[in-house]
Amino acid sequence: MKTTLRTRRLEELNWMEFKRLVPKRTAAVLVPVGTIEAHGVTGLGTDNQIPLSVAERIAVPVNALIAPAVHYGITKSLLPYPGSVTVLPDTFERYVSEVAAGLADAGFRRIVFLNGHGGNTEALKNVSVRLYRDKQAYSMVIDWWTLCDEEVRQVYGHAGGHAGTDETALVMVDHPEQVRRQEYKKELAFLARPGLAALPFPGSIILSKKGEGFPDFNPAKATQLMAAVCAKVEQTILDVFGRWNTLDRNADFAERQ
Repeated sequence: MKTTLRTRRLEELNWMEFKRLVPKRTAAVLVPVGTIEAHGVTGLGTDNQIPLSVAERIAVPVNALIAPAVHYGITKSLLPYPGSVTVLPDTFERYVSEVAAGLADAGFRRIVFLNGHGGNTEALKNVSVRLYRDKQAYSMVIDWWTLCDEEVRQVYGHAGGHAGTDETALVMVDHPEQVRRQEYKKELAFLARPGLAALPFPGSIILSKKGEGFPDFNPAKATQLMAAVCAKVEQTILDVFGRWNTLDRNADFAERQ
């Protein structure tokens, strides 16, 4: 696909443009997935905004279109915080499965779920299995914060956390107005501990390691992290696509024998 394509967003294409593009010029689509929940001093839509930001930056190099985001996900421990919203796990899984099946029917054979919320992960893995079983379409689920843990450590010298260092930084890059630094205080954070399950969780900033993961409001570091995250996600997708190409060639060869 040429980089002169006027838009990578699926909903901004008309049906004639789509017909010319899929699957002839691309069979890959990025599906941002998140939820609406409390995130310290960033917006309730943080888990949607970050995968959308990443998708916009990597769509050209991975030669993919960007599907409309799935904004509502499975919110659990932070649900009691004002403004947080959830859907039931089976509802979420069925809905995303039908969306993915529709994308496969439209001509996409490689579906990449760019996930911004840990509560969605297992359901998205189930969707991937169902998608291949029902449509023989390949898919992958990318939890960017786990995949890019080392990149966060390289930029900041420590691990991130929910609504902490990494998420706050990536929101700052494209949505600085949604980072309410004046409302930040360390008391918003609470350390996750093995054996503890609390609802509501005692902090809307969740740390995974004592003394690490607090928000950092340095714009230069935030920009550096965004570049590192996008590079890692992009390379991971291309690596998987390359292996899928090999698998397809082997399958074609086997069919001819």
